[in-house]
Amino acid sequence: MYFVFDVETWLIAPGRLAPRLVCMSHVSEHTEPYLSSREEGLRDIELALRDEVFIVGHNVTYDLGVIAQERWDLAPLIWEKFDAGLVWDTMIFEQLHKIARGWSKIDPITGRMPKYSLASLCKSYFDHDLEGKSGGDSWRFRYHDLDGVPLDEWPDDAKQYALEDSAWTEKVFLFQYETIGMLPNFAGQVKAAWALHLMSAWGIRTEPEAVAKLRGELIATVNSATASLHQWGILRANGTKDMTRIRELVAQSYASPPLTAKGSISTSSEVLEKSGHPGLMALAAISSEQKLLNTYIPILEAGTKHPINPRFNPLVDSGRTSCRNPNLQNQPRRGGVRECFIPREGNVFVAADYHVAELCSLAQVLLDLYGTSAMAEALQAGRELHLETAAGILGISYEEAVEGHKAGDKKVKEARQLAKAANFGFPGGLGAGSFRDYAATGYGVNLEPGEAEELRATWLQRYPEMGRYFEDMGFRVNQGGGSFELEQIRSGRIRGGVGFCDGCNSYFQGLTADGAKAALYEVVRECYLVKSSPLFGFRPVAFIHDEILLEGPKDGARAAAKRLEEVMISEMQKWTPDIPTKADAHLMEKWYKDAEPVYDDKGQLLIWEPS
Repeated sequence: MYFVFDVETWLIAPGRLAPRLVCMSHVSEHTEPYLSSREEGLRDIELALRDEVFIVGHNVTYDLGVIAQERWDLAPLIWEKFDAGLVWDTMIFEQLHKIARGWSKIDPITGRMPKYSLASLCKSYFDHDLEGKSGGDSWRFRYHDLDGVPLDEWPDDAKQYALEDSAWTEKVFLFQYETIGMLPNFAGQVKAAWALHLMSAWGIRTEPEAVAKLRGELIATVNSATASLHQWGILRANGTKDMTRIRELVAQSYASPPLTAKGSISTSSEVLEKSGHPGLMALAAISSEQKLLNTYIPILEAGTKHPINPRFNPLVDSGRTSCRNPNLQNQPRRGGVRECFIPREGNVFVAADYHVAELCSLAQVLLDLYGTSAMAEALQAGRELHLETAAGILGISYEEAVEGHKAGDKKVKEARQLAKAANFGFPGGLGAGSFRDYAATGYGVNLEPGEAEELRATWLQRYPEMGRYFEDMGFRVNQGGGSFELEQIRSGRIRGGVGFCDGCNSYFQGLTADGAKAALYEVVRECYLVKSSPLFGFRPVAFIHDEILLEGPKDGARAAAKRLEEVMISEMQKWTPDIPTKADAHLMEKWYKDAEPVYDDKGQLLIWEPS
């Protein structure tokens, strides 16, 4: 049994992702599509929430967010539906299905990258073109004009547009349910989408002074660099790039100039940065700064006036999430950007992230696959994995590495940095050549080809099960003729069209994502619903793969931090039961990248401040 519904609202606006409800259309197996006024629609959805039926919609978290905004007393019923696995989002289902087929990049039927709008699904499933979805005069942009107008006075095309949304969503749902069938981990992905949507709707703010300072610094840097670029002939008098001159300088800067796939001299940012030529390096820097100035600063400036509502995609191929407008999960490396984000007045940020989450997941995967793992044994013994690897690099015991690290031994410090690059780089299947670039870019570690090979051999000797892991991935790729279908451990989620590196990464990235999403859902529930929880009244504002960022009252921040740790640990342990899980929370008055837990002499958590 099911209840398919779709809401029509006022327009989404900055700071408003849950706009006022105007009407609702709905349909079930026992009824024809029906159009309800706001009041009638809220009564209808309440009855459906109390019934044992699937609540179905396309991008249904948006519609449920609108319902919760109108009638917060219905929020517990909405969560109960998610808990029971009785929320069906036709958009997320299609995403999960495309990933399972290996069609998330190119749909072989259309030859194009798949789209997930209702119109796209109608075209894909039924070769039907939904009309009225585009154009400035489309009713989807104008329902606010009808707010308060009795339904019997509405234009016929306004009624028909609303009714078709639920009618076609029903057809899509029935096709998915009856033809494709339930997909593994679908309910978990829908729950994560709900938590992420609430986070987006709440939004995050920025500080005017910090944004203005950053803007001024960027303008000064761009203006200064522009002058030098004119002198080098890299920029023409009209401000455009002289690509012939740029390629000429690249050719002069390299003994063997890097080439593009088509055979021309590469002018990528990485090539420019590593050229050693002051003009090319300035061009790489100015490109980054100019992009920040043109694309990021306007968003940050908007956040000083109203909440920024970043949009989260709850599901990418690996099982992780992504974020845009702005991308809070992968912010610019330049200092001063992240610090623009602040909690609302009277609040502080509470953040917690997992310790070496993906390595813990990898260790669990290795145990599940092979029944034994040196990496798992080290983590179970409470060893710090980077020092464990560093000990192997230096040829000393783990205890000696720990003592050396405490004493500030330079060799141990350098070996630990090298170990971090190895621990995070090699599990994804990187060869020595690719690893050299990875280590240099991400960790500032420069290695010769022979040194990279030697490091990989040392790392495999420390964790011999990884050799078998790589062999298994290679075998599956060869057996599949270049790719294979991967079933995610524990969740059963399927990823098709997997190559060697994708396969190596997906097992542990996907497991971490499953646990982190489950934790986020429970944290959001307590923030919004559980009055007895120290998290109640706090609001999640960002999710960065294995990190959750909340804002809330300063006087409740310590208790909230402790509870955040507890929920994150208990939920992740359900996914990695054989590996100890650790998550430490810290407090901030701005979003600092380097923040960490600090305590007073009584062991009470303090607000971290930059030195």
